[in-house]
Amino acid sequence: MGILRQLFYKKRKFYDDDFDWNNYTQDSYHRRLKGDVEANFRAVSVEGQLDFDAATGVVTSQVEPIHPNPHLILEMIGQLAPASVHEVGCGGGDHVANAMTLFPDVAVTGGDRGETQLDLAISRHPKLKGLVGLQDITMPFSSQWPQAELVYSQAVVMHIHTAVSHFAALANMVRMAQKYVLLLENQQCHNFVRDIQALFEGGHLEWDTLHIHLVTGSTGARGILLSKTRLEYPVLRSDVQIRDGVSPSARRLKRSDEDSARGIFGFARRN
Repeated sequence: MGILRQLFYKKRKFYDDDFDWNNYTQDSYHRRLKGDVEANFRAVSVEGQLDFDAATGVVTSQVEPIHPNPHLILEMIGQLAPASVHEVGCGGGDHVANAMTLFPDVAVTGGDRGETQLDLAISRHPKLKGLVGLQDITMPFSSQWPQAELVYSQAVVMHIHTAVSHFAALANMVRMAQKYVLLLENQQCHNFVRDIQALFEGGHLEWDTLHIHLVTGSTGARGILLSKTRLEYPVLRSDVQIRDGVSPSARRLKRSDEDSARGIFGFARRN
């Protein structure tokens, strides 16, 4: 992104998505994977490299550490013990592949709107063939999408800013999930807690009950866990709560407020 485009991007009132998804190719994604993840963490694990201790709920790595976000995903799968999981925005497939390795009895699927990213996922993890597919989570809900007890995203919804697309994405994730939704996103990019509460109160979420929890991994990552039932995790009541200790970004917080302000929730009758 050039300097002039950056200045224009910061000044305009409404925003496009962070990426041009049609051009978010295998090559550019692969460069991010190599530069941002694999330069510091192990992205792919084989049998015996990861362990889950059911007594403590902690995942340990026998070799190099994995990134804190996928580490928390694996710990939540272990703690919640879902029969099935689905990743929204699975990209290169490392997270679902690691889940298959550590929890072989859990049925896993993944969706992504980038065909070349799915090609990359299958090339990196041939065992994912037939388990990943094209999915645009901002589209109207499809009965063809996989259903799962746990649906999660990692650094996906945070990049969606076009119109009310991130509201649609959140509502679709809840509708896909039979028990839980886990969000590991940059919490300054959207007012996730406020938006989810507004969606529920406005009747946009499929569930009859909603509990929002703060979950923290053993390596420090924090996420938002939605559940149909009250769980033994701290209750999450506001975005301020989950942003505690995070250095504020004025630009991102301004955009978060503008994104949230676009939503019209429910049906307010006018007399």
